[in-house]
Amino acid sequence: MKKSLTETIIEELKISILSGEYEVGEKLPTLRELADLYNVSRSVINAVVVDLETNGYIKIVPTKWIEVADWKNEGNLAILADQVAFGLLDPSQLGDLLEARKLLEVECVRRACEKATKEQLGRLRALIIEEETEDDPKKRARYDLQFHYTICKLSGNMVYGFVMKAFEASSVPLIERFYSDHEVYAFVLEKHQCIADAIMAKDGREAELQMRLLLEHGETIIQNVLQGGK
Repeated sequence: MKKSLTETIIEELKISILSGEYEVGEKLPTLRELADLYNVSRSVINAVVVDLETNGYIKIVPTKWIEVADWKNEGNLAILADQVAFGLLDPSQLGDLLEARKLLEVECVRRACEKATKEQLGRLRALIIEEETEDDPKKRARYDLQFHYTICKLSGNMVYGFVMKAFEASSVPLIERFYSDHEVYAFVLEKHQCIADAIMAKDGREAELQMRLLLEHGETIIQNVLQGGK
């Protein structure tokens, strides 16, 4: 879908901020200057500014100026998702993302072994059967994320599910890249099945082990992809 003019300007300014062209604390051009720069109306620039402020990119000092917010220390998952989408996530930040996800999901799968009902496990099995027949890499990525989201929901903690959903936007651009590899996807499906089996058996230790193997496999591939490897 073609981006609107407002969306295009928002994206350009986000990239300028994330890439360091506009540094933290630096003043941005005035609203009038931005309108002239992009040859658009003030209403378009006003919408751009509202979006950037809402998502933590800028701070508005009333009646004075607009400056770049301290997004590196005070940012949110929306900014993280943008960094991934624009290819501006550095190795340290990527490591932080993957570590946080691992901590969350290992805890969730352990709790799932204690709390998952037969009905919930039936839906998990049905999801695995559906993803086994999928060939489209983008849809494979969606199924994979749905699997991990379901595991978080099985933990019985509503907030864990919300946090996993927040990871979704930053994860999709990464995992879509390697789900065209049938060997990779076969490994993923095998681990999904192993995790489901462990939860069914209420074997928390095995479930944790299989989840770690799955996530560490994904981490290796993601890092290779971002570094230009195979």
